[in-house]
Amino acid sequence: MRIAVVGASGFVGSHLVPHLVEHGHQVIAISRHGRRLPGWGDEVEARAADVTRDDIGAALAGADAAVHLVAIPRETGGRRFDEVNVHGTQRVVEAAERIGLKGLVHLSVMGVTDDPKLRYLFSKWRGEEAVRSSSLEWVVLRPSLMFGTGDGFFNLVKTTLRWWSPGIVAIPGDGGTVFQPLSVDDLAIAVERSLTDAGRDGSIYELGGPQWVTYREIVDAVMAATGMRRLKFGVPIPLISALTAVTDR
Repeated sequence: MRIAVVGASGFVGSHLVPHLVEHGHQVIAISRHGRRLPGWGDEVEARAADVTRDDIGAALAGADAAVHLVAIPRETGGRRFDEVNVHGTQRVVEAAERIGLKGLVHLSVMGVTDDPKLRYLFSKWRGEEAVRSSSLEWVVLRPSLMFGTGDGFFNLVKTTLRWWSPGIVAIPGDGGTVFQPLSVDDLAIAVERSLTDAGRDGSIYELGGPQWVTYREIVDAVMAATGMRRLKFGVPIPLISALTAVTDR
């Protein structure tokens, strides 16, 4: 297939594009600046398009199917949830319908909700709604916390240990919150099979890895991998929230 990957230069895209090429597909790699990543060969055509501004139809032209990865987990640099996660998704869906594209895999997130108080998860829910109400042959994937080269969460834990934890690392609450981390390379398999397997149209899949781990266990794993040692100190959630409001700024 000729597959357009919208958001190809991001964390998931950097793993997905090589996987698609390895399995015999041609890739149209769409990103805001049309950047090519190291190792991309002739099977990858880089195109520039911003889902909030440009003609996405022109960037999708010639594709058999598309994968939509573009989203922001935090509002930074003037970019807002409504602009990117909601209207950006709507523009991709409308462009795909307009040019007659059939298949679309949309990357959502575990825990999406129609509760406006949870602004990020609500924005992802509204983006999903645009996909689910479309005429496309769509599949929605809701991955759990992801890990792999270039990930955000586990590298954030490492950064916290290195720069924000002089001898002691703060653990939210009792650290017993449970996660089911998913390898980004396994997600790439799920994306490709969503495009190529028969009978998956109109499906929503919640995806997690094979192990359940607590936040304390994640911190222990990062310390073991980096050689950093810190005492773990439980901090009440309200105090953590106040601290992160400051560190975000």
